[in-house]
Amino acid sequence: MDLPIKRCTECDEILYHYKYLCQNCFSDQLEDSTIEGKGSVYSYTKIHAAPKQFAQQAPYFIVLVEMEQGLKVTGRYEGEDITINDSVELSGIKDDCYYFKN
Repeated sequence: MDLPIKRCTECDEILYHYKYLCQNCFSDQLEDSTIEGKGSVYSYTKIHAAPKQFAQQAPYFIVLVEMEQGLKVTGRYEGEDITINDSVELSGIKDDCYYFKN
């Protein structure tokens, strides 16, 4: 699955899809685009004591994924175990949350 992004037409910077201004050159000339949803786990944490709305889902993993194009995104990992540098792929987006799997 591809990850929706914005790309700056002035400097080609890759940005989160909800940005309105390039953080590199401050241009507002952004276009909607996508990148391949593959990356590796940069960091993670396992949530055991979750907020009330997610209590039934605990324990679960929150992962920081460095996409192959360099953008780092935070999401949920759908699996039993994860380690740093594991390859993951975007499996879905629900309520602006990215879901990853091996």
